[in-house]
This record gives sequence, C-alpha cells and structure tokens, in this order.
Amino acid sequence: MVRAFIEMLLGEWGRQLLYFYEANSCIINSVVLTYGIFMFVSWTNLVRTYRYLIAEMAKQVHTSMDLNHKSTIKRVRDSVTIPWDTAIEISPFPFISGMSGLLPKRMNVENLQSMLDEKDLAEQAINALKGTHIKRMAPSTRKMRKRELEERQEKLRQEKDDNKE
Repeated sequence: MVRAFIEMLLGEWGRQLLYFYEANSCIINSVVLTYGIFMFVSWTNLVRTYRYLIAEMAKQVHTSMDLNHKSTIKRVRDSVTIPWDTAIEISPFPFISGMSGLLPKRMNVENLQSMLDEKDLAEQAINALKGTHIKRMAPSTRKMRKRELEERQEKLRQEKDDNKE
C-alpha cells in the first residue's frame, strides 16, 4: 500500500527512475561510496599537508634568532619560507580537496597555494608555538571558498577587460 502511494506520487518519470535504481542499486551505491571515500581521503590529505606546513614553519620560527612566539604574523611571513615542495613530496596521496569541494585537485604547488593562505599558516604556526595542539588545526573552508570566489571574479574581470580591447 505504501509502495503504491509512493509510485503514484513519483509519476511516470519518477517510477522509471525508481525501477532503474532498484535494478542497478549495487553498482550505483558502490560508485557513490567510492567517490565519498576518495573525497574524504583528499580532504584528509589537505589537512595533513596543512599541519605539516604549520609544524615546519613553527620549527623555523623556533630556531630563528630574531623570531619567537610573540612575533607578528607579517614578520613571520617575511622571514620564514614555506616548504611547499617538501610538503608535496612527502604527501601520501596525489589529490587534495576542500571539505565542501565536489572535485579533487591534483596536488601541486599552485593548487596548494590556492587552497591555503600564507597568512593563516603563519598565524597557526605562532599559535602552535604558544601551545595550541596541532591536531585541532584545520584549514578554514569558509576562507577557501572566499579565495576561490575572488579568483573567479578576478578571471571574469580580466576576460571583460580583454573583450573590451
């Protein structure tokens, strides 16, 4: 009785979709589960890389003679080099993704720099030196989305300027 009511609510197209899903549910569910695991591992890889970069920057600040945990973020950013290449080399998985991302990106310096903010890394390195546990640190999805939106808007402005000329 419930199934008949649901089929009536679905209509002609909905019933066809329901029958297709029932016939192929094992394959469809396997694909969805595989995609979910792949995206989770990509996000985890980004978080691990983020924490690695924070730890390396904190080491550089700690061993520096003119920097300490009281230094400003700007001074740390100017004095410390971020080991992007090393982070990519030691990465266990070749893809990264934001938590709300739909498609993963290949792990390279350009994609890593587009997802992670140097100012945020420097701030977190200082916080790590002040005693904040590194396991509690993760990249901000809000900041990543904001940066992606700004990059898209910049590309649109450049395309408009190119079209005007």
